Amino acid sequence: MKLLLAVLALVALVSAEQVFYRDYKVYKIDVANRGQHELLGQWREVDGVDFWDNVGRRIMIHPALQEKFEAFLTVNKIANELIIPDVEATIEAERQYDLQYRRTKGATSDRATVDFDHFWSTEEIYQYLDGLAAAFPNLVKVETVGQTHEGRDIKSVTISTTNGQVSGTKPVIFIDAGVHAREWAAIMSTVYLIHELIEHNDLYADMLQKDWVIIPIGNPDGYEFSRTNNRMWRKNRVPASILCTGVDINRNFNYRWASGIITCSESFPGPNPESELETQAIVGLMKRYAGNLELYLAVHTFGDMILYPFGYTLPFVPVSNAAEHIAMGERARAAVLAVGGPDYIVGNSAEILYTANGVSDDYAVGEAGFKYGFTLELTGGGNQGFDLPASEMFRVASETFEIFRSMAGDI
Repeated sequence: MKLLLAVLALVALVSAEQVFYRDYKVYKIDVANRGQHELLGQWREVDGVDFWDNVGRRIMIHPALQEKFEAFLTVNKIANELIIPDVEATIEAERQYDLQYRRTKGATSDRATVDFDHFWSTEEIYQYLDGLAAAFPNLVKVETVGQTHEGRDIKSVTISTTNGQVSGTKPVIFIDAGVHAREWAAIMSTVYLIHELIEHNDLYADMLQKDWVIIPIGNPDGYEFSRTNNRMWRKNRVPASILCTGVDINRNFNYRWASGIITCSESFPGPNPESELETQAIVGLMKRYAGNLELYLAVHTFGDMILYPFGYTLPFVPVSNAAEHIAMGERARAAVLAVGGPDYIVGNSAEILYTANGVSDDYAVGEAGFKYGFTLELTGGGNQGFDLPASEMFRVASETFEIFRSMAGDI
């Protein structure tokens, strides 16, 4: 027993200490065909290899594996470019920017964070949401819909002209973001949507003809851990085994859920479908409004993609209204281009990305009753990845808002 306790204490210490990425490199990959794509996929579960965008277009490699990985690329004639020579340097630059920002701003009120010049903490976001609910009680309702393993609240925001309550007569647009902890730009883009719909509500009467239900931070434990300990952390913070921590929430939904992935994997789906408190909170909120669910959006980063279900198999099984999904995606793509944003790819998630079981958009359309469902893989900003410079955050958030606005207009 003493030995077991010692092992557990050691694991807890190791998992909680700060992780550094000195001399980790990021390669931009350009695969020419499906054969190269499948060869590249063999690296997906290798320790020290991190597919930043899951397609394999940007891959972070541990220093000890770089020579072997570069040889693999050469032998298989896979085009590549070294785009980040030292990941820790980019993380440190992000850290220094945030420190300088906070020194410059000093002590702020709960509403003073609304400048989108930095990435807000969970506490800052929740304070802001509570402030909105107090200032706009006729439009906003904020509630706690669950708690995490570490005891943090999971909050939802309902935006409706019927005193912040889902009316029962309008279509519901349901959004969650930050399910993958390191995807900070997804969280902030969703907070920007909330900010615009509420604080500038007079500009968006068309969008407010719908009811909005939003979970801006779907994984608060993981998000805070990525802010304080490990910038590249993806999963939640529940103990998965004696040696590993975390479940990939976006593999934990009860639609074509599949086990068999090792507990230490970045995509570990959990011991059972809906085993995670975060998943239960999202699903519970969906079930509450089952009669009016129209559009589901899972906001992720990164990859410049607008993806529709189903993604659990290849050849892919499209949703019955695939043509409508494609048309909506293309209109959203055009809306982003119209404001000078990137050229998003529109397509099926399995065909464009990779197959995945137990994901939220498949669940939304296949089980929860949504008519439309998409995963948005937002832009990473040039050669950057999850560590999008805060100086680019407003641009990315405002471009993403055009996706939200276009799709809301289609409902």
